[in-house]
Amino acid sequence: MENVLEVEGLTTRFFTRRGAVQAVNDVSFSVPRRGITGIVGESGCGKSATIRSILGLVPSPGKVVAGQARLEGRDLLAMSPRELRDVRGSSIGFVAQNPFGALNPILRIRKQFHKVISSHRDVSQDESLEIAREQLRRVGIPGVDRVLDGYAHELSGGMAQRVVIGMALSLDPRLVIADEPTTALDVTIQRQILDLIRELVLSEDRSMLLVTHDLGVVAQYCDAVVVMYAGKVVETGPVRDVFAAPAHPYTLALLESVPRRGELLRALTGRVPDLINYPTGCPYRFRCSLADARCEAEAPVPEPLPLAPHRLASCLRDHEEVMASAARPS
Repeated sequence: MENVLEVEGLTTRFFTRRGAVQAVNDVSFSVPRRGITGIVGESGCGKSATIRSILGLVPSPGKVVAGQARLEGRDLLAMSPRELRDVRGSSIGFVAQNPFGALNPILRIRKQFHKVISSHRDVSQDESLEIAREQLRRVGIPGVDRVLDGYAHELSGGMAQRVVIGMALSLDPRLVIADEPTTALDVTIQRQILDLIRELVLSEDRSMLLVTHDLGVVAQYCDAVVVMYAGKVVETGPVRDVFAAPAHPYTLALLESVPRRGELLRALTGRVPDLINYPTGCPYRFRCSLADARCEAEAPVPEPLPLAPHRLASCLRDHEEVMASAARPS
C-alpha cells in the first residue's frame, strides 16, 4: 500500500547540563494512505517528541540529529524553516492536546481562521470567513457565526477542540497529526471527538497519525499501530494482529495492564531506563521476564516476523516465546 508518510532513522536529542537526553532513537515507521496509524506507549516513551520532530516543532534544547521524514517523497527534515511552515497547515494538519493552548486567547475565532488560511492562500477576509463557516458546520458546531465572533475562553473544552479540528482541516491537508487530542476533555466528550476525527479523515481520503496512551482508542479507531518504549519503536503492524498476538513483551505487558472487570489490575514492574545514561542491549530488559544475558549485550532492531512479514518487532525472543509468557506470572 502506498504510504503518505515514511519516517526512517529519526533521532532526536535534548542537550542538557546533565547530558544528552536520547528522546527519539532511530525511529522508523510509515503511515499508509487513507487510514489511521496510532503511536502508543507510556508517558515519556517518545511519542510526542517523535511527531514534533517530524513537524519541526522540537523546543530548545532539543534537536533532530539524524533521519528522514518523507511526506509523499519530500523530506520534511531537509526543508528550510520557511518551506516547513508552508507544508504545515497546507499539507499537514495538526491537532494539539490542549485546544486552549492552540487557540489565541486575544483574537476572535474568525480572525484566527483568517490568519491560518491567508498564510497559505491569497484570500480576502470574506472568503476565509466562508471557509471557516463551512469547516465549523462540518465539525458539528451550531451557531457558527456566534462562535466565529467570539473568543476561545467562551468555548467549552469539546467545542474548542472542534474549532481546532476545523482549523486544522481548513486547508484540506493530506495528513492529519493529532497529539493526544482528547486527553484534556471529559470522558463523555472524548468519543464524540474521536468519532468526528475518524469520519472527517476517512471521508476525505486523508491519512492520520494519532498519538495516544489509550489502548482502547487504538483498538477502536486505528488501522495500524506503532508501539514505542524508551524512545524506540518496539513493534509495528495492523492493530488487529498486534493486539491478538503481540510479538514484543512490552506490547504484551501493556495489553495485560488494561483494567478488566472482575480481575486484579496487573501493573508493569521494574524500572524505566535512564535516557541520558542509555543502557546497552535491550532497553526493556529491566522489566522483562524473558530477559537473559543476550538481552544485556545485544540491542535488538525491528525485524519482520517469520510468518507475518508485514509486522515488525524489536525482540531477540521468538514470537511463540513471547506469547507463551502471557500464561506465566511476571
